Amino acid sequence: MILIGKVWKFPQDDINTGLIRKQQYNHLPPQAQGKHCMETLDPTFAGKVQPGDFIVAGNNFGCGSSTPAYYGILALGIPAVIAESFAKLFFSNCIGGGLWPVPCAGILAMVESGDTLEIDTAAYTVRNATHGHVMIAQPLPPLYRAMIEAGGEKAYLKGRLQHTRPKA
Repeated sequence: MILIGKVWKFPQDDINTGLIRKQQYNHLPPQAQGKHCMETLDPTFAGKVQPGDFIVAGNNFGCGSSTPAYYGILALGIPAVIAESFAKLFFSNCIGGGLWPVPCAGILAMVESGDTLEIDTAAYTVRNATHGHVMIAQPLPPLYRAMIEAGGEKAYLKGRLQHTRPKA
């Protein structure tokens, strides 16, 4: 799968789940949570980002609580977050929710906000289409890729169960 989108660069390290989406919005439906995505770091972000765009961030993206802050990212139509590294729980939540977490050491030096990226999820390459530089991201195991491509853990399991049910 090839994902193509514009970069929204947040170069800070340790962007926690409360900065991705404040906890006071936990009770809202995912679409409403998206309107508050990244607002502490850029109050205009949710109004400017387009479906298909990417967040690019520093080290330990998604640290903090177990809050499913990825809902707000997905609600905006963002298919992937590319970061220097991810917090383990957020990384796992992304996979379970169908959001591509793309760990790519050195990504901050390769992109600027507004650049266009192409992510090849099979080869796990990240290409900056604006200037042609290519990086190899840390590949995900096949099971994780299958879960994300299915739309998350629940959709993946539902599909597996339907596939394995005996026919009446």
